[in-house]
Amino acid sequence: MATQRIVVGYDGSCDARKAARWALDEAERIDATVELLYAYEWPSYVPAAAMMPAAAVYPDTDTDDAVGEMLARAIEAAAVTHPGVRLRTRVEHGTAAVALAQRSAEAALVVVGGPRHSAVRALLGSTSASVGTHARCPVVVVRGEPRDTDPVVAGVDDSPSAGLVLGFAFEQAAVRGVGVRAVHGWPVPAGRDLLSDADLCAVATERRRLQAVVDCWRRRFPGVPVSTEILVGAPGEVLAGAAAGAQLVVAGARVRRVLRLALRPSVGRHLLQRARCSIALVHAAR
Repeated sequence: MATQRIVVGYDGSCDARKAARWALDEAERIDATVELLYAYEWPSYVPAAAMMPAAAVYPDTDTDDAVGEMLARAIEAAAVTHPGVRLRTRVEHGTAAVALAQRSAEAALVVVGGPRHSAVRALLGSTSASVGTHARCPVVVVRGEPRDTDPVVAGVDDSPSAGLVLGFAFEQAAVRGVGVRAVHGWPVPAGRDLLSDADLCAVATERRRLQAVVDCWRRRFPGVPVSTEILVGAPGEVLAGAAAGAQLVVAGARVRRVLRLALRPSVGRHLLQRARCSIALVHAAR
């Protein structure tokens, strides 16, 4: 990673503490600095709510003191569990998603906590989904309690980010001493017979493409065991299924710039809804 700084979205919650532990472990492995970022948005009042009490003067001293104490406790805990890791804190006034996306420009990695989301929450949006879309570095959404021996799963497609996804997966597998499972989802065209000669030929072509891109990274990481699979089905469904039994699933993140694109399904959003393990979203701009 070019810039050795890991930014963690931190609010003191159970999910945030889990994300911080993941980031501290990663920083210990790669000798990076961890930045705990707390962002809070002061409540605003619309004219229709003029009868409601006015907001206190911002910033509120008591709130700032409470935030400072929370971050101080996090630093004290990290000094005990990860004494060799450099740690800093940062407070932003604004939404967490915007603050994390902005800090991603100077980070090697952004880490956020993420419980499994319902379809409604995924449709309306969440911090993890928003940061995963707009960040300028890889984003890891920490969830689950994986075993240290579980592999890293990489979702490989035909996009320009495929090599970056595999590179990130191999890096993570190498420092953890586990293998990589490279998976490619191949949806069968509607009305086609999977056993037809044309489809069997198409699967063979996809397998050669997958093997070629995997071989490039296999040579760079000869000590990392790797397997390749072509699984029939929509990429998001296939990858979410393959994530079962993994400690991390890595996928390409598709940047959306207009609302109509944001409403289309994506592999990353599908993983945020379905995967039980931690998720890494890697951008093509990495």
